[in-house]
Amino acid sequence: MNESVHHIRLLAGLEIPPGQTAGRCLDRRQAERLAGHLAADLQRVVSGVDEGLLVLGAGLFEPFELMRPGFPAWRALEELSGSTRREGGFEPGILAIGAHQRRMPDPRLQPPDAPAQGQFLALPMSLLCPPENAENLRAALEEALFERGSIDPPARALIEESIGLETVHGQLLTLADLIALQHVQLDGAGLGGFWPVVEQVLVDTGTNQEHALPGGLEARWSASENRVDVPFFSLDQFRGEIDDYILWLRALRTLTTLLDSHAIDWRAQPLDPVVFDADYGSMIESAGPSARADGITVHHHPDIGLVAWTVVEDSRMMHIYPLRPDSANRVMRDLAARGLPRFDATQELHVDPDTGRLRPAES
Repeated sequence: MNESVHHIRLLAGLEIPPGQTAGRCLDRRQAERLAGHLAADLQRVVSGVDEGLLVLGAGLFEPFELMRPGFPAWRALEELSGSTRREGGFEPGILAIGAHQRRMPDPRLQPPDAPAQGQFLALPMSLLCPPENAENLRAALEEALFERGSIDPPARALIEESIGLETVHGQLLTLADLIALQHVQLDGAGLGGFWPVVEQVLVDTGTNQEHALPGGLEARWSASENRVDVPFFSLDQFRGEIDDYILWLRALRTLTTLLDSHAIDWRAQPLDPVVFDADYGSMIESAGPSARADGITVHHHPDIGLVAWTVVEDSRMMHIYPLRPDSANRVMRDLAARGLPRFDATQELHVDPDTGRLRPAES
């Protein structure tokens, strides 16, 4: 049997003190106990929740680990609950999905093994209910949870007892609440201007969208490619002052870091003569012949750190722009292995005063 049901995506959010190194999964027995406490907390706020099937994934995630295209953690909950319903049909109740030997039964429900970096963790939940009840329940949960949906002490005490995670506060939320909360937090950090790209990918994946972003950055979500495309310019190609280029490059790095954290695919699109080098994970610009001595120049700006390298080798010059932090590590290892005779890392941005283009450091 597989009756039609609606899924209302929820989560149990926990504020934690800094420096926590506890585990991030509860085992099956602990998950069952926790699900019972959370179901009682939900029912206290919104009557009628007990008419649905509450499905809990007992893994603790940071918000960006949950907010990924297609919301894979919730998809996993709904698919696993579907297997149960095919066997016995829909019945109200509780289904807790916990870990065995610290591993969840579906990789989409497995948090990273590394300790959390932030101070907010969440367990995904899905409330399955018949279509005739779904809209009323959804509206009631959207209206009430954020204001009145605190998690009572028994659930928080169980989490501390089970995996040693101390909590400061617990809050029941809808997925829409979590998305709105993330926007507010980024606004507070001065990064709210980049959130519309992520939010559009999460909630409207099937629609192409152009985005004008801070720093003059532009981005385009391609629904057919499931990818954000961003034009890339070297400093030599950029039409504007050096300070404008630094703002643009900082915006590019901010956006791509945010996209990476949400597992959103992106691609920087260069213009000739810049090409993408997959081995380096960097953009390489051929700058033609050079009479300078062979060597490496590190271009550094006080606002954003590393900008690029200029490499002169065999009378040819090129500029290398890393796209990710690990790209910089790969490039540096390779450049060091070349054994070029000159290496300049004087923490400057070396620019020709006449042309405004990158140049090697002076001898």
